[in-house]
Amino acid sequence: MGNLLLKEKLVVVFCWGASFLFLGTGWYSFFNSQTNLSNLAISTGVAITLFGAGLIPKIFFIPFKSALTDIQSPILVKAETQQYLTLSGIVISSIGLGVQLLT
Repeated sequence: MGNLLLKEKLVVVFCWGASFLFLGTGWYSFFNSQTNLSNLAISTGVAITLFGAGLIPKIFFIPFKSALTDIQSPILVKAETQQYLTLSGIVISSIGLGVQLLT
């Protein structure tokens, strides 16, 4: 993280902090207030997605048009790892939302 600008470090800290906050509150409410498993899946999926977004902080500071056309390489990990984290978070959240809508 030494090669990041200050604003990029702030984005990483914000995304990872929000990720652990979502994860902590989701698990806490699951164990203490007996919420259902779909709420836990949604909060875990959102946490994984935010953690994956924190791995590529430069994406928040480039124009929207070039963000869609250019492939930005993540700064902190390989591109495949960041993509797997983001997609798995989206899939877990979608499954939790689908289960919650069906019940």
